[in-house]
Amino acid sequence: MIQLSTMQQFDGAGHYVEGALRLLQYVEVRRPTGRRFGADADARWSSFRGDLETVDRIELMIRDADAEWPGGFGVRAVFAMQGVAEDEPFGSQWEGLDPVAAEELWRRVKAEPAPTTAAAALASIASAWGVTLAAQPSEPVAPTDHLVVVGASAIAATIEAFATGAALDWSEQIVVVASSPIARQLAAAGTALLNAVRPAAIITATEPAPAPKRGARLVASPDAELADRARAEALVAG
Repeated sequence: MIQLSTMQQFDGAGHYVEGALRLLQYVEVRRPTGRRFGADADARWSSFRGDLETVDRIELMIRDADAEWPGGFGVRAVFAMQGVAEDEPFGSQWEGLDPVAAEELWRRVKAEPAPTTAAAALASIASAWGVTLAAQPSEPVAPTDHLVVVGASAIAATIEAFATGAALDWSEQIVVVASSPIARQLAAAGTALLNAVRPAAIITATEPAPAPKRGARLVASPDAELADRARAEALVAG
């Protein structure tokens, strides 16, 4: 029997998996491997699958991508799971999707166009959660800048700024305050979207946080949760 606390912890699991698949579509368009989508990937899966189901295929894809872009795809980062190794994307509490729901989701995602830009990938992740990102004005980011970012729209805008910037380091320059799974999935996606080797720091409103660099500035959007914004402001204030 699934405990109520586990069910609540993974509320929105289907949204998370859809968001991960949309991100996988983008990274495959950006650098095709033939391992994830398309006729070649389907043929490999058919020869390999044995008794495995589509839900297993999806989780294997997520696991593989999370190893390539650490912390970019896994449940651990999105749902702020505690006590799970950094190289383990799911953890023992993850129940996974219902196989029928996973099959329906897989067919739907494959039938729809893949996002072809970082902005489109971020929008598609948000859409998987029923969220529309708002336009967010952003200042130019220099390699010496350090930002504390809060709010789904601010997270997306900052990732886009880093995607078009030069000599920027996502993992070194950014602290994200995000408690909701949607905001955390967007922040985690930055690792893959920016092809970073390490994730940025992503904390909830109540977690211990690394001290931001002196002079760090706040980047916030109106869709930030109040507790997250208060924590972000406190971090910037020191």
